Parts: sequence; structure tokens; C-alpha cells
Amino acid sequence: MNKYGADAVRYYFLKEIEFGEDGDFNETRFINTLNAELANDLGNLLNRTLNMARKYCDGYVPNVSGENISGDNLLKGLSLDLGDRVAGFYEELAFSKACEAVLVLVRAGNKFIDVQAPWSLYKQGHLESVQQVLYSVLESVRLASYLLSPIIPNISNAIYQQLGFSIDFNDRVAVNSLATFAAHAAWGALPANQTLGEPQPVFKRLELLETLPS
Repeated sequence: MNKYGADAVRYYFLKEIEFGEDGDFNETRFINTLNAELANDLGNLLNRTLNMARKYCDGYVPNVSGENISGDNLLKGLSLDLGDRVAGFYEELAFSKACEAVLVLVRAGNKFIDVQAPWSLYKQGHLESVQQVLYSVLESVRLASYLLSPIIPNISNAIYQQLGFSIDFNDRVAVNSLATFAAHAAWGALPANQTLGEPQPVFKRLELLETLPS
């Protein structure tokens, strides 16, 4: 399993197999799950939103405060109690429930950006709306990566770096001082006007290598 990396293995086994229970490993299911959830749902959402932020906001976090996002914003609504719920799941060792709760937000982010269509808003000259949409999605990806950082610290590092932070989730001492739960598990921790990094895949799609007959 070394070929897939520690994050991938941890994520799959903690999400797909109930902690403390026996489970079967299927490599095809392993690859399909990781490609769908880490490469597509999470990674592609970050990548496409960063690219739009580069195009419409000059490569900076939109000049929006999380507090000023409307309360009826779907992503903000899903995020308000998510940190506490996920923390509760971790305390119960219910890792699968923690992952699923975060995935609800990530999938909602993908749907949100498709429905809101910031590219169309930009063409219509609704620049404030474009900024609100992009901020909401970037903040949702940040929150998701923070809440999943105990399971996929290296992927969370990559996401945070592309969002303009310099935090190493493998260094728990630094995390406890620079990215406290109280601050980073809450909606709105992404600072307005922060310089964004270059969009890069945070999890490369896996391919199933067929074994040739001997």
C-alpha cells in the first residue's frame, strides 16, 4: 500500500471500514473511492475555484468577510455547526461519520458553484456576487480540509498552502498555536485579500494497475 501514500490509506480505511470492526479490502473500490472523493469532489473543487479567483480576483481571496455572507447562503448554513459535529464524531471514534459529514459540505460546494455560475455573473457585471460565491466555496474547501486534517494531513497541507496559509498539519504543536480549533473550525477563517497559491492537484487520480499473467 506504500504506492498510494499514507493519506489515501488512512482515509479509505477510516471512512469505509467501521473503526474496530473487520472489513474487506478491494483495490478497485479503494481507487474508485479516492478518485471520486479526494481527486474529484475535493481536489477539483479547489482547483476550479482557484482558477476562477485568479481570473476574476487577480489571484487573491475575494474581498469578502465571512461574517458578511448572508445567513441563507447554503454553504455557510452547512458550515455553522459542522466543526462541533465532526469533533464529536472524532471523540466517538466514528471516523466514517466525520468524513461523511465533511463530504456533504464538499459536494454542496460543487453543486453551489455550478448553480451560481460565477462565470455568468462576471459576464453580467455582478462582481460583488462573483466574490461572494468564490469566497463561500474557498472557505468551504478550507473548512473541509481543516476538519479532515487528522486523517489526510498532507492533502490538507497542500490545500492550505494554495489558500495562502503556511501551516503544517503534521506538526501538532504548530497547529495548536497557529490554527486553533476555535478559530479554524468556524466559518470565516479565510482572510479577505490573502494571496492565493498556484492551483495544483492536491491528490492525483489513481490508476488500477492490472497484473499481467506470469
